Amino acid sequence: MKLSTFIKHSTFKLSLLSLASFGIPISTTPADAIQLDFSNWQQFGDINTPALGQANLSNNALLDDDFPQPDATFNYSGNPAGLANPLPDLQDFLGLVPEALDIEGDALEGSAIKNTVSVAAGDVLRFDWNFRTNETSYQDYAFFLVDNTLIKLADFTDATQASSPFIQETGINSYAFSQPGIYTLAFGVVDIDDYVATSALEVRNATIERVPEPGTLVGLLAVFGLGMGMRRRFGKKLGISK
Repeated sequence: MKLSTFIKHSTFKLSLLSLASFGIPISTTPADAIQLDFSNWQQFGDINTPALGQANLSNNALLDDDFPQPDATFNYSGNPAGLANPLPDLQDFLGLVPEALDIEGDALEGSAIKNTVSVAAGDVLRFDWNFRTNETSYQDYAFFLVDNTLIKLADFTDATQASSPFIQETGINSYAFSQPGIYTLAFGVVDIDDYVATSALEVRNATIERVPEPGTLVGLLAVFGLGMGMRRRFGKKLGISK
């Protein structure tokens, strides 16, 4: 190996060590993903949390909602969905005014989970979801709530794929949220304009990704300068100018 080549390689290795000493990452690593534990979230109605990052919710009230099929086919937990009308129990649980869930009709019953979550700068909350339904007339829907801002994920008109045991579903969709702050987040599903025909929301792969911050330009320039200085120093000792 030529001395000039050795010096170049030595300088490169020194630069990598310097990067580490400055706390600057020297390779790209995947973001740290923390799975949400929905079993610790507050629950209202028919809620099932089978594993980390997963939650199932339905608006089935255990009142022969899908006769002649049994309620157990569509109810996840054995608990009935709760009222949204005439008593706004669901809205009270979510901290909303009584009419807040009345989108494309009157919200009559439903289920939801909620929790306070801290999203730091650079964090990304991600989840996959699937809306499933037996509804054919009224616009039952699923939603994601950020404080008092309701984000409708889908209603029965979006459920165009055949499903089982439900009639239709939207299929798997993804959602990402990255606005830093401390929020009350909620997932829910509601029955619109009647108390029959179950609709459900299934959430999967819910995580908060904490992305490592890249090295600063100042740090990179400092490392580059250190590396070049060491190269000149070794070059002078060995009689090599470049």
